[in-house]
Amino acid sequence: MTIIAGFLSGTLMALVFVAHLSLMFVYNPPSFIKTADPEDNHLARSILMMHGVALVIWPIIGVVTAVAYSAVRGEVSDWVFVVGVLVIELLMAPVLLILAKGRRLHLLAEFAAFFIIFGIVVPILVSKA
Repeated sequence: MTIIAGFLSGTLMALVFVAHLSLMFVYNPPSFIKTADPEDNHLARSILMMHGVALVIWPIIGVVTAVAYSAVRGEVSDWVFVVGVLVIELLMAPVLLILAKGRRLHLLAEFAAFFIIFGIVVPILVSKA
């Protein structure tokens, strides 16, 4: 059940991620799409490829997170796990802030979704499993 809980959490994160990035691509497309030929701008292909990659990677991250929580559940408190998720998120932040210049609010929304799903939802699902 731990793996299923992680898989479902990762899939939820993938759906949030893809929905958010798809809206960003449509309303404020990146420069490689803006400079492309208007007849063939690859927007649909880019969103579809992003969706496929996200639906593979995020569930793997969810399963790893769920297994990690299951392994440390009896040894450390839930707060330590939540702080660990927050630390991992803060370690990713500098690189992502550099890559997402001009889109800091969107990045903050993704960080919030990551923290809620992997820091709060995963421990709840794994402890109920």
